[in-house]
Amino acid sequence: MSSTERDVLARLERPAAVLFDMDGTLVDTEPLWFEATREALAHLGHRLPAAAAAEILGLDFAAIVERLRSTFGIVVDPRALGEALGEVIEPALARASARPGAAELVEHVIQAGLVCAIVSNSPHAVITATLAPHGWAAALPRRYSVDDVALGKPAPDVYLHATKRLGVEPGLCIAVEDSATGARAAVAAGVTCLAVAFELGHRNALERETPHVVDSLAEALDLLARSITMNRPA
Repeated sequence: MSSTERDVLARLERPAAVLFDMDGTLVDTEPLWFEATREALAHLGHRLPAAAAAEILGLDFAAIVERLRSTFGIVVDPRALGEALGEVIEPALARASARPGAAELVEHVIQAGLVCAIVSNSPHAVITATLAPHGWAAALPRRYSVDDVALGKPAPDVYLHATKRLGVEPGLCIAVEDSATGARAAVAAGVTCLAVAFELGHRNALERETPHVVDSLAEALDLLARSITMNRPA
């Protein structure tokens, strides 16, 4: 076992709850969202470069609008962009694939008797549409959204809201995230973040937010399973 694995296991102990990010973590929606955003902007007469994907990964809608302005000089009416985006994203979400290992990870956490929930920067309607095609997602009825709070990730609000509603202390929870934006939100809320670097280029950004970074959901499952077993009450 590597020193990183030992550190994760030592700090995680047996969690009171596991909080899953959705977009990009359990379901591979990030490329779909980016292409839908580019298409919506093109409809409004703007061109968003392909390199912009890294700049808006994990941000909520309001933050994306601001990042478009501040970084790319694209000034757009939020309502117009929202309407254009809505027309293209819903059909795309039906095509989104679950990340390899997502079903197994969720199933293991539930079978271990842990509280689990979705904590997402997406609106509730999008969460429902994204998870609907995936049978395993029915086991995740607790869903907390950017709709529920004033500020989305990277602010800690949605994690603080989720832990309050679940009745658990943030420090006793584990968040599973795939973006630096989400990891920053979890850590700011006092939640231990286990981040998954699906893309090699994302690892450095994730490691700036949390020391707990793995390369796949299978690896995340392995660490969580060992943590739960090692710290199971007698």
